[in-house]
Amino acid sequence: MSRDEFLEDVVNIDPLNIDEHFRKVPAELAYYNQQYADAVEAYLKAKAECERTHARVYIETSSETDEKGKKPTVAAIEASIQMNDDYHIAKLNMLNAEAEKARLRGKVDVVSAKKEMLISLGAHIRVEMSDPMVRAQAANRRSLDPEY
Repeated sequence: MSRDEFLEDVVNIDPLNIDEHFRKVPAELAYYNQQYADAVEAYLKAKAECERTHARVYIETSSETDEKGKKPTVAAIEASIQMNDDYHIAKLNMLNAEAEKARLRGKVDVVSAKKEMLISLGAHIRVEMSDPMVRAQAANRRSLDPEY
């Protein structure tokens, strides 16, 4: 499902079929919370791997000597780490995992906002339904449309 389809599906609320939305929200929230938890786990693993790669390359680089037999400076070691292919891949994996985590956090926030909108809409509908004319119109719709 594309991002636009997801947002359209979650944000569009049919006020005439609010019960279905109330039934779907807990499942949506549980699903996206689980997805977010998985993304956090993936991010933490990628971050640990990036730090481990950094340490490994640091040790390898700091133990090397230049042509004069001198140890490299800390700045030279850090520059060497930044240029290392293994570190670069680990860093990209961490950044991708962080982006995925942020994307899923946004989806959890959208579903949470939907829940709040439903609560507000439900209260609004209850107030409207106390009006006899509105109640008669709703009964009319139910008789014409069984899915209502």
